[in-house]
Amino acid sequence: MAVRELSELIQSGLDRAVELMAVAAHNSFRFGDRNTIKLVSVGREDLEEIAEFCYSLGDMSPLAARDGRFVMELIKEPCALLLIGDKRKSDFNYNCGACGYRTCAELNRAEEVDSLTARGPSCQFKNINLNIAANAAAAAAWRLGLHCRVFSTLAFAAFALNKIEGVDLVASVSVSVAKRDPYFNRHQYWTDEYWDEIFKKEFPTFTRGFIGAVEDD
Repeated sequence: MAVRELSELIQSGLDRAVELMAVAAHNSFRFGDRNTIKLVSVGREDLEEIAEFCYSLGDMSPLAARDGRFVMELIKEPCALLLIGDKRKSDFNYNCGACGYRTCAELNRAEEVDSLTARGPSCQFKNINLNIAANAAAAAAWRLGLHCRVFSTLAFAAFALNKIEGVDLVASVSVSVAKRDPYFNRHQYWTDEYWDEIFKKEFPTFTRGFIGAVEDD
């Protein structure tokens, strides 16, 4: 048996782990037993594009800009991004009204609206199914020992860049095999100046501790 170095084992294990995350997402519970989600994974080059796109949104979405800077650090070590998407229209015929329309047929006939994060209006149960799948993938990553976090910012950036096609709603699960968990210490991507000039103005009800911004000494 050939000797395999740690770096090769890590990358091979990461690739296999993402495949198992996709299996977990695919097999997760769904309303109406409908499995309509689409899954793709992206690697370093795509993540660089996603990071640049997020950073370009600084005036519109300070959170996206922060996460863009974060991803540029993330890709210095082995990592991947699983994208999970679905269509917005209902095929459930529940007529529950949660989407704001009286019937699923009314929702499906409604004019499509493009936004930064998704296309709408969308079926509530499609959104729930999508998030169940994302949570299943994240749980699988945790069980496999990967660092992981679910991101909305990276998801809508991937959606805007057509990294996943044929969908209207997207969630993403980012995983890493870094030497230390990179996901819950992102305060370094905020500066006091950036906070004072942009984020505090845009989101005055947030606190620095809540969103992980730089704390005053």
